[in-house]
Amino acid sequence: MASVLYRTATPHRTDARDRRLIHGVVSRFISSFLGASSPHIVALETCCRTFTVRRGDVIARRGARLPGVFALAYGFVKLVLRGAREEGRVLRVVAAGQTFSEATALLGRPAPYDVVAIVDCRLVVIPSAAIFSLMDCEPRVARGMVRLLAERSLMYVGEVESATMRRGTQRLASYLRSLAQPDEAKVCVVHLPVSKSVVAARLGLHRETLSRLLRQFADDGLIAVSRRDIAILDPERLTEVAS
Repeated sequence: MASVLYRTATPHRTDARDRRLIHGVVSRFISSFLGASSPHIVALETCCRTFTVRRGDVIARRGARLPGVFALAYGFVKLVLRGAREEGRVLRVVAAGQTFSEATALLGRPAPYDVVAIVDCRLVVIPSAAIFSLMDCEPRVARGMVRLLAERSLMYVGEVESATMRRGTQRLASYLRSLAQPDEAKVCVVHLPVSKSVVAARLGLHRETLSRLLRQFADDGLIAVSRRDIAILDPERLTEVAS
């Protein structure tokens, strides 16, 4: 596996295209999550930088001190917890428009996970110091950051519950239902956003176990599988399995 840490990745020269990309990413992060006003967004953008990584690159390893919040402009990355024997459990898959490393950046603590690019990615780094300055002058930003971290904490509690208290069939059924619209009650087709190997690691399953469970669901008439496209044939029964 290649290793391109954020420190050694070559940042892009901030040209007009880069400025537009940073503006879009930062506006989404600040406005959607934190509710800051436009002047604050402009000030924050000047502190950001972008860089590109390739599929399989390690953006940061466990123990690294990250310079700020990372926002994904495009691509997918995975946050991986590794055991003593290097087994990896995917803690979270981060998609375009999402962020990671908020807690470690604001606390100034080392990252507790590896960050690995699943596909080619473009990232924007929002420096911690700039976020702190924004929080000092805009209370709404501070409240928004608290809300974001609280939501992320509850999400991880849910993941621990799923991994320790739910069977593999329940985890897979719940994951497949999460890919569909919340109120989807009819037959629909969902697309796995990442490879089945990554999905297996995300659910705490072996790749072979995931394949077996997919075949079992298909044999039971719950789904039909075509590569990474999965038709949910019986949403109601799949929801029952998940619960």
